[in-house]
Amino acid sequence: LASITSIAAGALAFESADHQQVEFGWLALTFVALATLQVVANLVNDYGDYKKGADDESERLGPPRVIAMGWITPEEIKKAIDITLKFEVMLAVPLCARGGIAVLFLGLIGVAGAIWYTTGKRSLAYMGLGEVAVFLLFGPGSVLGTVLVQSGGNMDSKLLSRVGMPSFIAGSMVSAILVVNNLRDIQSDKRVNKETLATRLGPGRTRMMHSLLVLSPYACLLYSPKRMLDSSWSAAWFTLPFALFATWMVHAREGRALNACLGVTALLGTTFCSAPWCLKLTRGRI
Repeated sequence: LASITSIAAGALAFESADHQQVEFGWLALTFVALATLQVVANLVNDYGDYKKGADDESERLGPPRVIAMGWITPEEIKKAIDITLKFEVMLAVPLCARGGIAVLFLGLIGVAGAIWYTTGKRSLAYMGLGEVAVFLLFGPGSVLGTVLVQSGGNMDSKLLSRVGMPSFIAGSMVSAILVVNNLRDIQSDKRVNKETLATRLGPGRTRMMHSLLVLSPYACLLYSPKRMLDSSWSAAWFTLPFALFATWMVHAREGRALNACLGVTALLGTTFCSAPWCLKLTRGRI
């Protein structure tokens, strides 16, 4: 769902700039590449947390981790990471040929961020930079990458002006998912000295951060000039009750009960960025 959120935002940014239809073949390939990178990040996260002792299944509140459960060995997950990275390179070749050197640069940053997320002595997640990394990858990185692929690497000032707000919206919505995850794991992360942003802020301020990330895209709809968000984005307003429900859930729940909030927050972001597509469909523009 996180990948869909970013790709949809990027496609909308492209269409609103030059009123051309997206090329769905390239859009699908971009989505598969981003989803594959997300798989790499999840596999590396499993491996990194296991090596640092952060995955104690007797205390874990989230979904089971494959290494900690004994389903696969650390060596097997390293092989899986290697295979997935090779598949990502295969996908990247045509995308870079289409979008140019900037797409290659964005892809390398994405891979580096996925690997650095929980591995290394000073990994991003353990320094409280997880939300920042996710925001940049699924916000500006993915939205700009989608636009570059669709435009064939030709970025003019009008197209660039359309990227900013969709990037912020996608990054905020996807980062909110991680905020819920880290809120749930505050106590277990503290025990292994995993200094996420949630452990630094505490439960109260972390819940406020989730509310800010989820609700700020609606402020973008309200105050952004038309040159940055076109009228099709107005369809996202119908998701506001869903957003209020998501914030209420996060404030009302604790521990394992927050797992349901992960899915609700992820679905909110996808719906927010997909709603304008439905509006365009009704107008016969796709």
